[in-house]
Amino acid sequence: MGIGMKEVNLRQGRYSPFENPFLNESEFCIDNQIIKTSITQQKSVDPNTDETTNISTILITEKEDEKDFIKIFAAGVQAIFSLSRTAYRALILALQIYHTNQGNHDGSITLIWYDGGVNGQKLDMTDRTFYMGIKELINKKILQPKLPNQYWINPAIFFKGEKIVFIKEYQINSSSTKTKKKINQVKQDLPDDGYQTDIEDFTSK
Repeated sequence: MGIGMKEVNLRQGRYSPFENPFLNESEFCIDNQIIKTSITQQKSVDPNTDETTNISTILITEKEDEKDFIKIFAAGVQAIFSLSRTAYRALILALQIYHTNQGNHDGSITLIWYDGGVNGQKLDMTDRTFYMGIKELINKKILQPKLPNQYWINPAIFFKGEKIVFIKEYQINSSSTKTKKKINQVKQDLPDDGYQTDIEDFTSK
């Protein structure tokens, strides 16, 4: 049982026989997380159909100290942009330097390699590995060269706020759903005379 989880006794539980409690309560505290749920309506992109769909949203909020916050944030960026471990380490370094340089407001950072590290910070990597990570961050549109050893930062990724939200939307593949429906329809239309044929002969028409 996780920390903060209440023990549930089904024999002496608090029942709600006439009303679904989830309809009135949309925020829950589980362990160190705050979970908010909602169902919203959103119109589809196609202006011809003007179709409205229901979208279930689950928001999980966690509180972390600044050091862990940067690492968790970088891990989220790594997953979204499919960064290698080398680029991930370079991103953490860039984020740390950006957050410590509170006086810089021009949207750029300085990363100078010397004496076995960057900006005087010792690193357990070679300069070649570091620049490989920087090149990947440039290719993934996270950094862009400004001047030698200076880089413009993507403001959506580098920020000095105290909160970050990652949104990942999952959609059912409509093409695969249509194919399955088509195959099922063909199966229903097949004559029951013991003759077997290839379903693909029908679905390819």
